[in-house]
Amino acid sequence: MIINRISNRKLSVLCERVGVAFDVGQDPFRIFAREAGDGRSQYGRHMKSVASMVEQGSSLAEAVHAQGNYFPPNFVRLIEVGEKTGRLEKVLDRMSVYYKDMAELQDEFVGSITWPLIQLCLGLIVISILIYFPTLVSGDRAEAADLLGFGLVGLEGLAIFWSVVAAIFALCCVLWVLMRNGYLSFIGALAKRVPVLGKALLAFDEASFVQALALSIESGIDAWSAIGLSFQSSSSGVFKEKAQQSQQAIRQGREIHAVLKQTGLFCPETIEAVQLGEDSGRLAETLDKHYRFLRMKVRFAMTTLTHLASSLVWIIIASLLIMTIFRIFTRYLAVGQNIVDGMSPQAIE
Repeated sequence: MIINRISNRKLSVLCERVGVAFDVGQDPFRIFAREAGDGRSQYGRHMKSVASMVEQGSSLAEAVHAQGNYFPPNFVRLIEVGEKTGRLEKVLDRMSVYYKDMAELQDEFVGSITWPLIQLCLGLIVISILIYFPTLVSGDRAEAADLLGFGLVGLEGLAIFWSVVAAIFALCCVLWVLMRNGYLSFIGALAKRVPVLGKALLAFDEASFVQALALSIESGIDAWSAIGLSFQSSSSGVFKEKAQQSQQAIRQGREIHAVLKQTGLFCPETIEAVQLGEDSGRLAETLDKHYRFLRMKVRFAMTTLTHLASSLVWIIIASLLIMTIFRIFTRYLAVGQNIVDGMSPQAIE
């Protein structure tokens, strides 16, 4: 299949079912064997593979990681955090909500760009009409039939125009498939360094960090290990590169909130929550509550990115229509000028 990654909606349902099964103490092998069903679908084959590896003694994180790009990187890392902290069912429960939010926002995005895409298709049809039909009334005068001024006339011009459209569409499809399968993750890493856009994208990594740190502290892991594990749980290289430096600072006796503030990656609310948790001796509980705030922040960031993407589609369509109208207008001015020049006294003589 072209798409080799589980959808967010299906992953949300999987996390919910597996989390409940783990919570009641069911055997991991039986859980994923049941999810596999007959093993004929792509989903079933991957679930069967996970069940087989778990039965042979692999950890769930190793079994999930062995599925290649089928699962998102962040999902794999948080499964590892859940196993190391002994709070896997809680991680699965939280990821179920997270991927459900992602699926809903994807639906919202598709809904927001449906009408602009319909308008784009109508605009392409209008341009096709302007390319082909003038040749029916202009005869052999190719210059008069070229209303757009691009040299695209008749069936040949129509074929060239739609070849270009098809090439652009194919390129967009290839890029989408690559991104859907996780092969263009470096684009996200670069985008996170853009001042405004990067701040919205880093909200995802901040939420993952706080979730991992809360689970690590709650399980009794020492602060040095908890910080390293939490930074590594992020899918962002911007976060991962701070892991070793932060671990060394914790070993030197610095407080966690001071270390996090020094990285420059966290919002003031997160720094304050960590400081409050350290001062009160209830860091895990404080971070757990703060994670709910970050969930709202992540959802707002996803909504913002959705609106930005749909606005970009509108801008592309508006630019295309304005350019077409401008070209037609200038062509008519040129034709009118030629008519006026032809009717001048010098031309009559």
